[in-house]
Amino acid sequence: MITKMTNAKTIYLVDDDDDDRMLIREAIEGIVKNVTIVEITDGQELLELIEKVNLETDPSLILMDMNMPRMSGIESLSILKSNPSLRHIPIVMISTTSNNELIRQAYDQGINAYITKPVSIQEYNHLAEAINVCFLSNYPTLKSIPASINLTTQQILIIEDNHDHWELMKLTLNTSMPNIKLTRTEDRESTLLFLTDRLKNAQPLPELILLDLYMPNRSDGLQILAAIRNFFTMHRLMMIPIIVISSSDHIDDIKESYRNSANGYMVKSPDLEDSLFYFQELAHFWKSAITLPKKV
Repeated sequence: MITKMTNAKTIYLVDDDDDDRMLIREAIEGIVKNVTIVEITDGQELLELIEKVNLETDPSLILMDMNMPRMSGIESLSILKSNPSLRHIPIVMISTTSNNELIRQAYDQGINAYITKPVSIQEYNHLAEAINVCFLSNYPTLKSIPASINLTTQQILIIEDNHDHWELMKLTLNTSMPNIKLTRTEDRESTLLFLTDRLKNAQPLPELILLDLYMPNRSDGLQILAAIRNFFTMHRLMMIPIIVISSSDHIDDIKESYRNSANGYMVKSPDLEDSLFYFQELAHFWKSAITLPKKV
């Protein structure tokens, strides 16, 4: 039985289209438990509301359309991410655009993820489950990964300093996803060496990075996160999604991870089966639901 996290979450849903807001809201409320959704019609209204709320508790996530009147998603995103007191709020942009330059610009401005706006009820439910797992630190609601999902080409880098934890993760993930390629590094130096060697030898970089936050201290994990971000910026590479993983569900740990540009935060379950399925869902959604800029 999957354990559900009970902490209340608030989502700001920013979109000028009434029908789109309704469909997204209904899908999320059908998947995510104990959630409050605040509907907002444009970026200017979002900024006005943010000034009035208690940022210690509100919001947990912003879902925002790219194209809106008065102030676009890109404009409000830039303002939010340039404010140190607001950088901890994860922002997922949802839009119909397939313009690679706009998607790249949104990531450069600091969005946590870009999701193409759904066109069917099934896709809206898929979006809601992706949001639930990847950005609200909740465990999957159902053990229901479609059998057709193909993760055979996905390469994942796991940064974990505890050898026993790594062996357990490797065993369980390889058992459930036998064709996935897993690599482990143990600290900042070995991580940068691995990335440098892959780049130098023209080998594919990982498609997803899972970073343990306490390495062994939180500051160590955050330093590794910053070092990876700096590596990709310095070499002008497309950024790889980095998901921070931890046994801690403390709000300060979550906020600091997002403040330091983590794409997502995953709370490990004490139950092995739950954690295994959580990893599967996480990999599945970052592969199938979330759009990254294409290489040019």
